Amino acid sequence: MEAQPVAPRKAGQGASTPQGRAVVAAFIALAVLAGPITTVAFTPFPFAVPWQMPAGVVLSSVLSGAVLLLISVARKQQMLDAKQWLALLVFLLPQWLASPLAAPAIRSFPWLHETRWGVAFLLSLAAPLWLALLSALQLVSVEVPRAVVGAAIAGIAAVCLVIPADAYAIAANQTPVLVLQLLLNILVVFTWTYAAPRLAGVDAPAAAGSFLLLSALGNAGLSLLIARSAWRPIEWREMAISLLVQAAVIACLWSLWFWLLQRITLAAFGMRALAMWTASIVPGFVLVGFLNWRVDLALAIAVAAIVISLRAGVAEEQPVALGLGES
Repeated sequence: MEAQPVAPRKAGQGASTPQGRAVVAAFIALAVLAGPITTVAFTPFPFAVPWQMPAGVVLSSVLSGAVLLLISVARKQQMLDAKQWLALLVFLLPQWLASPLAAPAIRSFPWLHETRWGVAFLLSLAAPLWLALLSALQLVSVEVPRAVVGAAIAGIAAVCLVIPADAYAIAANQTPVLVLQLLLNILVVFTWTYAAPRLAGVDAPAAAGSFLLLSALGNAGLSLLIARSAWRPIEWREMAISLLVQAAVIACLWSLWFWLLQRITLAAFGMRALAMWTASIVPGFVLVGFLNWRVDLALAIAVAAIVISLRAGVAEEQPVALGLGES
């Protein structure tokens, strides 16, 4: 039987249907791009251009966004309308709101104390749980399979097996920032439910290119406002190769991101952070596998959680499907 082309899901449709092979392959590719490949692509940059991370992120976003829009125009795809531009702005709102909570900006507020890196990471891993919470409160119309909720909890436990406890320890004076980070993570998930149906059917390169240009504009303004001292004169010859590599990675990553958003269930979409972490530790496991039982167990649990989430559907959990509705 020939494989049928994968069409974008309609709003609400992605909440109950397991993923197809093309979607699963794209999900894996996105995890690899966002994990080990991004780490390799961005690591040389600070050494090539010291203290130029703000400029580097903005320039690579502008370059990749422009290229993606040119590709979309060459393919004669329709550009975004006002409603879809608004959806992209909603996507970016949590990112921009989070900027004052990042170091060193947060240190300018003496009454705020930044949390450790593991806190933000664990909150991002809990995205399916925030989606389930919003659904339970009837704030969104997306259904979340119970299997995904369980898989997300198992994935968080797997990560806690590996990362040190000090990475996510909370002091009393960090509570205000913790609450703000929690609210921002819930807002991030809410933006998916708002923007996904409005971007349905939009050409992925066009959406990604528009998003990157809008993101670069906002990031440049925020960076100049909050961390102006981090900007330095740009050494174009030294940064050219790093800039091109980063732009290519960013273009592929965000094109996949928007392509997946139109096709994958939002519950499974929320497992991206766990998939990225899993992809990042796989190379180390291949090199020194079975030498640390915690890493081995964490990897097994994480892979199982991701597989369950991609295969889960609400329809299988209904009473009739389970045979409980029969008299």
